[in-house]
Amino acid sequence: MFVGVPAHRFHGSIDRGTMNKAIRELDLLSGISAVPLLHRSHPYLPDIARDTSEHLKQIQAKGSWNDHGQHEYLYITVNSILRKAAHCNDILSANRVPQGAETEARRNLTKLSLIFSHILSELKALFPGGKFQGNTYKICKPEASQFWTSKFGHKCLVQWSEFRTGLNVVHPVGSGPLESALHSTVDLTCNDYVSVFEFDIFTRLFQPWNTLLQNWMLLAVTHPGYMAFLTYDEVREHLKSHIQKPGSYIFRLSCTHLGQWAIGYVTSKGEILQTIPHNKPLYLALLEGQKEGLYLHPNGVSSNPDLSELSNPSTSPKVQVTQEQWDLYSQMGSAFELCKICVDNEKNVRIKPCGHLLCNDCLLAWQKSDGHTCPFCRCEIQGKEEVRVLSQPEAEESTMSSEAIGSLSSDLTKEEEDWIRQRPLPPPPVPAPFIPSAPPLSPAHSPTPFGLQVVSPMAQRLQLQANDVIFGRPEAHREAPRATNRTPPLPPRIRWDRHRGQHPFHTA
Repeated sequence: MFVGVPAHRFHGSIDRGTMNKAIRELDLLSGISAVPLLHRSHPYLPDIARDTSEHLKQIQAKGSWNDHGQHEYLYITVNSILRKAAHCNDILSANRVPQGAETEARRNLTKLSLIFSHILSELKALFPGGKFQGNTYKICKPEASQFWTSKFGHKCLVQWSEFRTGLNVVHPVGSGPLESALHSTVDLTCNDYVSVFEFDIFTRLFQPWNTLLQNWMLLAVTHPGYMAFLTYDEVREHLKSHIQKPGSYIFRLSCTHLGQWAIGYVTSKGEILQTIPHNKPLYLALLEGQKEGLYLHPNGVSSNPDLSELSNPSTSPKVQVTQEQWDLYSQMGSAFELCKICVDNEKNVRIKPCGHLLCNDCLLAWQKSDGHTCPFCRCEIQGKEEVRVLSQPEAEESTMSSEAIGSLSSDLTKEEEDWIRQRPLPPPPVPAPFIPSAPPLSPAHSPTPFGLQVVSPMAQRLQLQANDVIFGRPEAHREAPRATNRTPPLPPRIRWDRHRGQHPFHTA
């Protein structure tokens, strides 16, 4: 079923004058040469600026300017290019870089080069040959594609706030620094929007879908081997400090093959090699490399994080909606999988022994208000069971137990029908205020293609570890050496937002 989120109203406009201005700025950047701050390896800013300019010219020549999605995307992207080009010019046109600040200026310019590289890749993906195809772009992972279509339809670009609201339904991440860390990872082009292309890249990097945010927290937030904004040459330079420790490794997003990882490591012979694992999740590649003795010491740290849990996520019982229930709830303008108390979250717990279903947030709120009986039938609550609710009736044979089937029949009572129509107390839970020293943790869910599945306590543990890293608590990386591009207490790009019009660049 289609579950939408409120769409923002787009009021901007793009014209040929703005396009031409962006093309001129890119042409100026493409003419830069003999600048000491520029790395000669990919991504090389002059080459990327030239290719981006040429692609914008193709778009200008072939674009009809009639498609709303194209119009909005170009407005956001072209203005983002202008801001970032101005920032590059600020760095390059400085008369004198203060002594001791050369490294920081070079890193900032390299980061901008990588962002321009991401913008170019996105433009080529959504405008192949200069013709807009963003509304038909195909997301690689089926579950991710289904999610995007159900939440955002054929949009190719959504504001971060809209994306976060949609994602939070199936992958709750909460608010505060952990959300900012996710924002910085997903938003590759740094414009406070998420494109269908960026979402595709994110889901390919942190697959599989059912443990997407667990994978992200373990691999990009808490893992000492993760490096952001590094190029091929910088990886080699970084690993030279671990040349006497074979098995040391770091990993980064490949800038030449977006959507894939690049792993650099020190061999037993003291060589530094880099590889891109194809057609497999990163955690599997790291596990295989660990068994082969290749990836043993992330960023030189003695202990290797345990990734085996990602290979064996726990499962919860399925609750399958029947055709009878589907028809009944449809007639009442509701949906079986939605909690009948808050009508916002999906059901993910089953009360024992009566078997009624609701969301965990509402159950906790009910119990905190001295509610010791089921809010539907007043049966004494003797426990709860985490379940996942499939949102559509399936034709194939159900795998439910007889106990589960019995609980479904009890769910079709007049009492719950009254709840659907009237929804009396208890009220939906009020989110706790954000406290920086102890950020609230949202419930740990992971989605399936048809609904929600409450997973193992691993997700909650990972959230705690992620918050430790974000807040710079020493226990999170006790052995982790200080690295120029490893950025605790805040993940990369959270403190690098001048291009968003917020704060000047910093490097941790």
